[in-house]
Order: sequence, then C-alpha cells, then structure tokens
Amino acid sequence: MLLLGLSACGTPAPSRPLVASGHPDWPPIMFREGDAIDGVGPALEKKIFDDLGIPSEFKYAGPWDQVQEKARSGEVDVLVAAYKTTAREEYMSYSTAYVTDPLALFVKRGKEFSFAKNEDLIGKKGVGTDGDSYGQEFDDYIKAHLTFVRTATAKEAFDLVESGQADYFIYSLYSGHEELKTNKREAQFAELPRFVAEEPFYLTISKKSPFLQYLPEINRLIEKYKADGTIDKLMAKYKAQFQIE
Repeated sequence: MLLLGLSACGTPAPSRPLVASGHPDWPPIMFREGDAIDGVGPALEKKIFDDLGIPSEFKYAGPWDQVQEKARSGEVDVLVAAYKTTAREEYMSYSTAYVTDPLALFVKRGKEFSFAKNEDLIGKKGVGTDGDSYGQEFDDYIKAHLTFVRTATAKEAFDLVESGQADYFIYSLYSGHEELKTNKREAQFAELPRFVAEEPFYLTISKKSPFLQYLPEINRLIEKYKADGTIDKLMAKYKAQFQIE
C-alpha cells in the first residue's frame, strides 16, 4: 500500500481526495446514482485507490461531454471508463484496458437492414449522443463518409429513429437495452446482429492531475484484478443488477 504522504515516485502525494467521474448513462460500466457515479469502473477503481491509500470521490459531474471538459481542465482527475481517441490522448493518459464494450446499431423494428461492413451505412442517417466516441477508426469513418447527427440523450436518439428521422442509433449494447427496458420501448426497436465494434474501456487520468504519477501502480493493480477474476465478478454483479444477459 502507498501512503498518501509519499507517492509512488517518492514525491509528496496530493493533499486532497482524487475526484473521479464518468458517463452518467452507460451501465453496467458507469451510471449515475444520485450525486455519484457507480458501476463496474467505479467499483474496480475504488478498490484500486483504496489499495494505494488514495482517498477518492466518484462524483456525478454532468453530461458526458461536460465531464470530458472537466478532465481537460483538471477539475476531474479520473474518468472511470473511456474509449481511446487521439483527441482525448491530448489531455488524458490511459491505463491498461480492463474490459471491452460492444457497440450496437439500434433500428426501428421492421426497418432492419443488412450491415456487413461500414460501407453499408453510406446513404443512411445515423444518430449518436453528445460526447460519445465509437473508437478512433469508426469516429474517423463517420466524419469522412456518413450522415450523422448528435442528441443530448439516448431517449432523443431513439425518438429520431422511431420517427424515421434517423435510420440507426449507435450506442452501447448494454446501455441501449437498459434505456429501452426502463422506458418500456423494447418492442419498438431491434439491434442489428453485427456490432460496430467491441471497444476496450480504459481508466484515464487528466494530464493536469497530480495523481498522474500513480498510473504505473494503477496498471499493476488492473492486471492483478484481471488475472484473479475480480473484474469478471464485478461485471457479473452489475450485469445482474441491470438484468443484462
């Protein structure tokens, strides 16, 4: 265990708690619970920070795009889970990946279409939510080739698909199912069989954070908890909470 008085690098440790946050609507990995962020990511990282003797707070800090801006400024030290993109790497450092996340295309039931390759989306209208990435490769493909708009919430995105103003909504498979189940809309939508991607999730630390020095120790503990089954158990726990198969 590292004591807060002395960091992993032998330099004085920060005198305040670490502030972590994340996407408020991305269960089971991260989700809003009152004024806090809960989920697989926060549960794993709270365990890691406790191991290192680092007091931590997992705060709801607003919509995902605002949370990322707070990481850019250093107001938030850690994002509990994020995909890797070149834009984000400018202001955050990435841990070892600790879980993967399937990204699905949700469509109006009865309006399914063949999706075997990215080119099948050309000419169709897509929607995503503000601040979300789908992995660098697919983000670049959207900018170069696709008709695509953003909404503030998943509900608004599903509304566009239901009304025919969009042909598909790109979202986490797990989070999409939870959104539809919560709002009793499961019968109105389907996901296409092929995923857009299965993206790794990483813990990220703001390059302006004094806790950046702990990244090597964080990585060591992520590998430990991948190997001993801790992360698998957390996934099972939170998937069960949301009745995700």
